Amino acid sequence: MATKVAALSGLVFRTQGWFRKHQRDLPWRHSYDPYRVWVSEVMLQQTRMEVVLTYYDHFLERFPSIERLAAASADDVTAAWSGLGYYRRARMLREGARAVRDRFEGTLPRDVESLQSIAGIGRYTAGAIASIAFQQRAPIVDGNVARILSRLFAIDEPVGSPALMRSAWIHSERLVGLASSPRDFNQGLMEIGALICKPSRPDCGRCPLRVDCLAFQTNRTAELPAPKPKAKTRDLRVPLYLVLDRRGRVLMRRERGPLMGDLFHLPHGDESLLTGSPLAITSAEMIGAFRHTITNRKVTFELFAAILPRKPRASEYIWIDPATLGDVPHSAYVRKALRLAGIVASSEALPPA
Repeated sequence: MATKVAALSGLVFRTQGWFRKHQRDLPWRHSYDPYRVWVSEVMLQQTRMEVVLTYYDHFLERFPSIERLAAASADDVTAAWSGLGYYRRARMLREGARAVRDRFEGTLPRDVESLQSIAGIGRYTAGAIASIAFQQRAPIVDGNVARILSRLFAIDEPVGSPALMRSAWIHSERLVGLASSPRDFNQGLMEIGALICKPSRPDCGRCPLRVDCLAFQTNRTAELPAPKPKAKTRDLRVPLYLVLDRRGRVLMRRERGPLMGDLFHLPHGDESLLTGSPLAITSAEMIGAFRHTITNRKVTFELFAAILPRKPRASEYIWIDPATLGDVPHSAYVRKALRLAGIVASSEALPPA
């Protein structure tokens, strides 16, 4: 037993030491302010680091504190999030800020249990905030951590499976309990997963944990974790209409369905993607086409300059000045379409894509 604890302690020590030497310079690591850590963790859910970095500072300029975020309208918050995708995260972040304002006097609590009582904060995010912002010995398991622990301890279960996640949480809790700096240990695991212990072709020669890794010792790093069945993707081809008024404003419609709900969209020519009736047009001239991925849908948008036979219903459509698009919640494909049409010449007028 003592030998096993010593081995685990060595693993934790090596992870912490590696992180202190090799960590990336990320903006939320400059102060470890709890609010900034919270925002980063929510943004990083299902979104690549390089994309998050283009939005993070812009979002915090708009909402520099929990109080400002809690006081903002849902549309303002979603507009600042436009392009990051998975917009429910933005709505839940705002609801969480309102809960912190109303129930915790505007200050994020330090313990996992209290954090998990806040809207939008689940087990992983609570552990990340508690350990990274407050140095609490709280475990975390995301995709990167589950992959590393699967290889370290030879957990022979499929990616994302309940069995793998249960085992990973057990190991994570045991390891962080031995950490002198939960902040450095948990971030070290995530960083190693992002930079070295990648899903395919892990760079074991650079890994500080290869002496601890059962998969490395048994030549199984390519096998673990076991792959999960691939989700089916849908290929869609969607006509998209660009309608301008005499003032150069763009016709848009707010979506009320489950996919990208509450966002403003360009009118569509069919019902394959969004709810609502297709827009009736008199004539259309094709501008071009572009590809865009929405969850498991690979969409080819065909953009047409269109003319309407009659004035659109005011209850369903609105006219939006492209220069103010950054203040309107919208999907990233809208930005792509306006750039393709030359309505927006560069990213200067909009939040970064």
